[in-house]
Amino acid sequence: MARCGGIVLEDPITKVIAKKVGKSPAQVILRWHIQNDRRVFPKSTTFSRIEENFQLFDFTLSYEDMKSIDSLGSRNLRIGPDPDIFFEI
Repeated sequence: MARCGGIVLEDPITKVIAKKVGKSPAQVILRWHIQNDRRVFPKSTTFSRIEENFQLFDFTLSYEDMKSIDSLGSRNLRIGPDPDIFFEI
């Protein structure tokens, strides 16, 4: 999952997990990246979203939640460039 964008954030799986942990879908996906030891570079120009992006360390996702989010990858919901392909400019 590169950029999560609307597709993953609007997925029912993401929404159910977000409601369960009391966080936004974006926070859930960012936390999923962190728990998978991936680097995360959230981008926003909206102050409230910037603040929200820092509120990722007061909760953890369960094993079941992590696996549910993992399943989104098998549905090819990824958008954005493939990070495994490097382009020189």
